[in-house]
Amino acid sequence: MLTRPGYDASDSGPIGLDDRPRPASSRARIIKGLKQSAPFSSLQRRIIFFNLIGLALLVAGMTYLSNDKRNLIDVYVDSLRKQGEIIAIGIAETAATEFDGKPAYDPVTSSTVLTRLAQPTGVRIRLYDRGQRLTADTYNLSGAGPPIEVTELPPPMKPGRINEIVGRFERLYDQIASYFAEVPEIYYEVPTAGISRDEEVLRAARGQIAHMVRVNSQGEVVVSVALPITRLKAIMGVLQLSTVGGDIESFVEDERKAVMEVFFLASIVSVLLSILLANMIASPIRMLAKAAQSEGANAARPLNPDKPEIPDLTHRTDEIGELSDALIRMTSALYTRIDAIESFAADVAHEIKNPLTSLRSAVETMHYAKTPEQRQRLLDVIQNDVKRMDRLVTDISNASRLDAELVRERMESLDLGELITMLAGVTEAQGADNDVRVVTNLPKGAFLTHGLEGRLAQVVTNLLGNALSFSPRGSTISVTGEKLKGGMVRVAVEDEGPGIPPDNLQSIFERFYSERPDTEVFGNHSGLGLSISRQIIEAHGGEIWAENREVMEGGGRPKGARFVFELPE
Repeated sequence: MLTRPGYDASDSGPIGLDDRPRPASSRARIIKGLKQSAPFSSLQRRIIFFNLIGLALLVAGMTYLSNDKRNLIDVYVDSLRKQGEIIAIGIAETAATEFDGKPAYDPVTSSTVLTRLAQPTGVRIRLYDRGQRLTADTYNLSGAGPPIEVTELPPPMKPGRINEIVGRFERLYDQIASYFAEVPEIYYEVPTAGISRDEEVLRAARGQIAHMVRVNSQGEVVVSVALPITRLKAIMGVLQLSTVGGDIESFVEDERKAVMEVFFLASIVSVLLSILLANMIASPIRMLAKAAQSEGANAARPLNPDKPEIPDLTHRTDEIGELSDALIRMTSALYTRIDAIESFAADVAHEIKNPLTSLRSAVETMHYAKTPEQRQRLLDVIQNDVKRMDRLVTDISNASRLDAELVRERMESLDLGELITMLAGVTEAQGADNDVRVVTNLPKGAFLTHGLEGRLAQVVTNLLGNALSFSPRGSTISVTGEKLKGGMVRVAVEDEGPGIPPDNLQSIFERFYSERPDTEVFGNHSGLGLSISRQIIEAHGGEIWAENREVMEGGGRPKGARFVFELPE
């Protein structure tokens, strides 16, 4: 037994270096290389395969419908019957005579008439007397003798690859069709002057028109039609017309060849069109994939000097144009998100640096504090800065997790009126020391919206807390709700504080923006509350804004601030 080096015949497998397990990345590169070296891409192969499958089914259907032998047999039966009726009339009119006082035909005259009339038909015609004895046969007019089966030689096959393929297809088709087709009777020749026992001849002798389908020794179909020869309603004899073995098969073969030729030509055209279609689809997709892959690879690098561009194919009106538009918008949103993260990181660093600077100064000054009162003041500063940093880090952590939670959690229908009523009671309890009241004016019945209850509660809490911070002693905070046309709901939170400077109506929703009352201790708020509220409302498909209540007569200060947000039901 010959073995290659590195192979142990007694072992279960090779132990050579070439057969060591390859890493997954190596196998992936090999598979990718095989795909790239293939004559057609995967998409091209799929399109070609499905197009050829559809074309093959169409050709099979055409072959089945056009080559149905039963339809051809019906056509031949009808044709033979019409020809037989004409020939029977001719024999009855020209060769009629009497034998033993009964109507009969003259054999000599009938043979002459039969020969003249059968010549243009191309079919075999036999003539029987009233006793079913064969008296004339267009295939054997030489007199009595043994039965002779005549089989024509097939035409020579034209050389060529297509003819060979068509021949194999025909043989395969015949083998498959033979399993489902009924086997006809075997055809036997009747000798001249012999008596026929054919069923159709016996029935025709009784005045009926009948036909039979048989096969000869070559397996070729032979269709026979027998009809009586009558004169003045008297039966003179029987006329039998038969097809030549192979006539039907020849017609079917010609039809198959024509269909197969069309199939091969259509297959070539289909393959070429499939390649063209695949290239029209695959080329832009490959270009988009390459750009997207380059985009992702460069995004992972620490340094990205060249920003890849997604090819702009939005001028196309098909799905590829939609894909290009989606990738462009996705890439733009990605870079916008990256810029926002960088800006957020810079803002976080700036906001954390302020309490850290104060904390460092207090720690450095602690060494110079001489009295307990000075040390206590410094400790109060340190404690306040630590609380401020803890609050800031907590709010930053909540803000950074907000996007993930909004995407991950499932929105449900909730009663916004019930939620506002509960939170208004909590806020009124917090403002009891300053005698601040919270009044709600909500629609009767269910005040429904669709969203995340916890996050919407956070928005209402932020707005109520903000209003409580700016509300003077003995004032009132009003919360109103209403249903709008178009399937939207609106909630407004109003206070009686100093209002908002007109230039800051938009900037108050920016991160780390904080403008608090003079009576409030600095550092108790991180400036992220309104920014988070806007992010939550927009994620719910709504809108939030701020405005001042109407100005007092004479152009004085505003009567207070109003925060409004709208949400879809």
